[in-house]
Formats: sequence, C-alpha cells, structure tokens
Amino acid sequence: MSDQLTTKVTAINGRFHCRLLLGDKVKNEMACKLKQDTGFCIRYMLRMYDKCGGTSLMADASRHRQKDDSGLESKPKGKVWYPSQIPVKGK
Repeated sequence: MSDQLTTKVTAINGRFHCRLLLGDKVKNEMACKLKQDTGFCIRYMLRMYDKCGGTSLMADASRHRQKDDSGLESKPKGKVWYPSQIPVKGK
C-alpha cells in the first residue's frame, strides 16, 4: 500500500470544500455547509477510494473504522454536496 493520500479543507463561498489529494492531483472533492460535517465528507471520500481499489493505509483504516462503535457520526447534520454534484473544471 503505497499511495500518499492527503486531505485538505478550504472555505469557499460559504461552503467547506473537502479534497482528497494524491500528490498534487485532486482525486475527489465534496462540500458541506457546516464545518462539523467535514469529518463525514473526508471519511466518505476515503471509504470510496478504498472501496474502488485505492491502495492507501489511511483509506483502509477509514473504511474499517466506520464499523466500530467509536462515536463517529454516520450522517451529516447539514447540507452536503457529493462529488457528482460539484462541477469539475478541466475534465
């Protein structure tokens, strides 16, 4: 498992944009209205990355962490924009 994933959260136009980065390339992006939902967005993107064949220890841990009883929220509190709802420029 060698992928070097990182995450980044940026406030843009009243939304918190969460990005999943592989090096300098954006692999996935979500946005949420409430700052407290950024954790949900990042866990969602990491789980999907691992589920779709990504090879990252961080993504693998995120996917399995959801199954335990650690108190993580499984549903967002506010509005969330999923990757298919965010227009991507340059693709």
